[in-house]
Amino acid sequence: MAEGTRFYKIGEVSRITGTAAHILRYWEKEFSFLKIGRDNKGQRLYTDSDIEKIQKIKSLLYGEGYRITGVKKKFRQVYNMSADEKKVLAVSLKKILKNIKEIEKCLR
Repeated sequence: MAEGTRFYKIGEVSRITGTAAHILRYWEKEFSFLKIGRDNKGQRLYTDSDIEKIQKIKSLLYGEGYRITGVKKKFRQVYNMSADEKKVLAVSLKKILKNIKEIEKCLR
């Protein structure tokens, strides 16, 4: 695993994300894009990237009402984008964020 990367055990991830450990283990089996590492003793080691994915999964499932298959489809769309498509998306999102901040200023 990458040097300088912070690793978290399942209990820490459970507290950080507010997701029960048994749910995290289930999601690891359901979502192939969650590639959780393990240490020499076989304990799961999560990275910041894993935690971000878990938070997104939780948001899609519980916040936006997606089902497991919908979450899989959503992640496939994002991770199968070309580098150019991701750049275009990032620029668009930055513009949207700028517009939201301008609207927020007007509302004050």
